[in-house]
Amino acid sequence: MAALKTDTQIKRAIKDAKGQKRVYHTIGGYQGLRLRLRGGCVEFQHRYTHPITGKRKEMTLGQYPALTLEQARQTHADNIRMLTKMIDPITQRDNERARQATAITNTFQAVADDWLYELTSNPDHQPATSTLRNINNYLKPLVTAFGQLPVSEITSQQVLALCRDIQKEYVHKGNRVKHMAQRIFAHAVLKGFIEYNPVTQLSGAKALKATRTKHHASLTDPKDFAVLLKDIDLLSNTSQPYNKPILQLLALTFARVGDICAMKWADIDLNAKQWVFTPQKGQRRDDMVESLVIPLAPQAIAVLERLRPLTGGHDYVFHNPNRKKAPHHDPQAVNKVLNDPSMNKSGIGAGYEGRGYLNVHTPHGFRASAKTMLMERLGYDELLTEIQLGHQMLNKYGKAYNRMQAVPERTRMMNEWANYLDDIKAGKFDNVIHASFKQQSQKLG
Repeated sequence: MAALKTDTQIKRAIKDAKGQKRVYHTIGGYQGLRLRLRGGCVEFQHRYTHPITGKRKEMTLGQYPALTLEQARQTHADNIRMLTKMIDPITQRDNERARQATAITNTFQAVADDWLYELTSNPDHQPATSTLRNINNYLKPLVTAFGQLPVSEITSQQVLALCRDIQKEYVHKGNRVKHMAQRIFAHAVLKGFIEYNPVTQLSGAKALKATRTKHHASLTDPKDFAVLLKDIDLLSNTSQPYNKPILQLLALTFARVGDICAMKWADIDLNAKQWVFTPQKGQRRDDMVESLVIPLAPQAIAVLERLRPLTGGHDYVFHNPNRKKAPHHDPQAVNKVLNDPSMNKSGIGAGYEGRGYLNVHTPHGFRASAKTMLMERLGYDELLTEIQLGHQMLNKYGKAYNRMQAVPERTRMMNEWANYLDDIKAGKFDNVIHASFKQQSQKLG
C-alpha cells in the first residue's frame, strides 16, 4: 500500500476504507508515522522504539482532520528530537498533562489557602489576631486579581502592575502586598508547584516606591510630657470613665494600649504588686516575650483600686459589655481622646494647636517616652528598659532572659519612674538620678 503524502491522498484513503474494520497507511518521508482508520475514526500514530527499554511503542497523536497532516509531521519531528536525547515522548506527554492538571488545580487562591492553613494549624505557633487581620488585608487584592489563575501562570510583571496600582493611593500597602505575594509564591516553590518565585525579581530598589519608616509620635522632653500628664489628670470621669485611668496606666506601666484595655483582674496580684499577662503582640514572635511581668508602683495600684468597685465583678478591668469584638474598652477610643481638640491646649508641637496631641503623642508613644527618659534622665540602661517593654533580650552567652528575671531591679525602676512622673507634674525637673547599673547588668548577664 503506497505511502500517503497529501491531504487529497488521505481523503481518498478514507473513502476507500469504508466498510473495513482497520486499515493503516504510512506517511511518506516520516518513519514510524502512520494513519490508522477504524470505523469512523481516523487518527495519526507514531510507532517508535523506546530509547532505553528497546520496546516498540505506539503513540496516538490526534484525530484527523482536527490534527492536520502538517501538525502530525511537526509532532513526529518533535518526538524524533526527544528520542535523540533519550526521552520517551509518551512519558514526556503524560508528565506535561499532569503538570497542566496540577496547574489548573493549584490556583493562587488554593495555594494561598494552603499556606494560611499551615500557618494556623500549628498549635505551638498561632499568629496573633492582629497578624491574621493584616494577612487578610494584604491577601485580598492578590486573591481578587489572581485568585482563579494557576499559580504557575502569574508573572512578575502582573504582580508588579498590581502593587504599583495600589501604591498610587497607598505606598506602604503596595510594598506589603508585594511581600505577601512573595510568601505565597515561596510556598508554591516549596510545594513543587512552580520552579522559581516570580516576586524575587521585584526586589530592586526601583521596582516599587520605598516606604519611609514612621515611628509613633511621642513626647520625650520632661516638661512637655508633664503637660500631657496634667492634661490626662484633668479628663472627666463621667462621660468616658475608662480613658483617664487607661492613659494613666499607659504612663505608669508603658505597656501597649491593647494589653491595658484587655487587662484582666485575674492577671493582677495586688499583694505581690504585679501584673502577669500574655502580651497580644508577643505571641509566637522571636523578638517579643510570650509572658510578661510588670511591677506595679503604688501609683498604678491606686488607679486599679479606684476601678475595683466598678468592674471587680467582671473578667476585664475595663469591662464593656456593649463591644461586640471583645467585652472590654476599645483601644481606638484612647487614641481619639488624645486627638480631641480639648486636649493639648498648651499647643505642644508646632502647627498642632487645636488638634489635641495628633502627630505629637500617641498611646504607643508612652513606650518611647518612658524608655528615653528612664535612660537619659534616671540613668537606667537599655537592658532593663527593653525587658520591661517586653522585648526579647539576650545575655552575653546568647541566652534569652526568661520572664521572671530582673523583677526586683525592674520593681525599683518602676517605682522610681512613677515618683519621677509625680515630680515633673509638680514642676520638679532638676531631680535627675545619674545611676550606674553597669555592675547590675553584668550580674544579670
